[in-house]
Amino acid sequence: MIGGDLVVSAGSKTIGLMATGRTRGVVNAHEIITGDFTRDIDFKLPTDRLTLALEARLQNRLSMFDASELAKALMGDAIYSNMMVFGAAWQIGAIPVSGAAIRAAIDLNGAAVQRNLQAFEYGRWAVLHAEDAAKILSPDVVELPKTTEEKIAFREAHLTDYQNAKYAKRYTDLVASFDGDLREAVALGYHKLLSYKDEYEVARLLVDTKKKALATFDGDLKLTHHLAPPIFAKKGSNGRPAKRAMPKLTAKLFPLLARMKGVRGTVWDVFGRTSERKMERDLITQYEADMNEMRNLVRPDTMDAAKTLAKLPLDIRGFGHVKHENVSKTAKRREELLATLRATETRSAAE
Repeated sequence: MIGGDLVVSAGSKTIGLMATGRTRGVVNAHEIITGDFTRDIDFKLPTDRLTLALEARLQNRLSMFDASELAKALMGDAIYSNMMVFGAAWQIGAIPVSGAAIRAAIDLNGAAVQRNLQAFEYGRWAVLHAEDAAKILSPDVVELPKTTEEKIAFREAHLTDYQNAKYAKRYTDLVASFDGDLREAVALGYHKLLSYKDEYEVARLLVDTKKKALATFDGDLKLTHHLAPPIFAKKGSNGRPAKRAMPKLTAKLFPLLARMKGVRGTVWDVFGRTSERKMERDLITQYEADMNEMRNLVRPDTMDAAKTLAKLPLDIRGFGHVKHENVSKTAKRREELLATLRATETRSAAE
């Protein structure tokens, strides 16, 4: 078995075709995002369970390595991961065809011949020298945990780019009114609400991405943007906005749109009139009011509830209908946490 991804390789249908002691397998261990993630933002690939299932069936006749990351590290493109896995399978004797015949077939195919030949050899090397391959995938620099102040400074700089210095000061002023662990919780939660991705921010990010791509790659760069603008998007068969490839003219408008971030939240903000944008601004106002109230309710016995409330915006993920659903879920949790904080205050006053 030559496995291009772990999910299919360890699936029940695939494993049902294998025989212990007879089948050999080389599998790309890279975790590939599946369709389940688009429906559940908390979905996590059961990598350990899938790996155990393969090991139980193939035992010592299984070879696994992250071919996708190795291909990106050695060749700059994960597209060559399949050829790496193929090369590894040939190296362990699982493909009864001569190396000369395989190289001739790659040449005859005519697609990126030299690169595919190189990927084939890298795959052979990776299965022979697993420890050396693992070192390439391990970062040489250990990133130390950032302090609370560093986290705040990073987010302050981001909000300055996102909007302006005044907007960033709005952030730091509220955060500065808290101490300790609660200060960090507010720093994370408040930033999440302030930096919602509207049309101006998406345009700014796309402009930056193009600049980075031009600085990294040679040749004629061609980009296609698939978007679903809330104002113009048509709904698909599922009733939700459907993405479509935007005309080339759209990309020329991104720099202009990015510079228009100053109108965000003003009467001139055309995009800000949608229900989603109004909801996002309301969430910011609500959060500020909650934090100001919470400041007077925090004591040792309410600290956990206070930190949870401060970080609650981190659970508001996604866009469009997904975001609306998550806002509804967090709204219920918010009421519960505020009730806990207020009830404790009432008991203290009574005592």
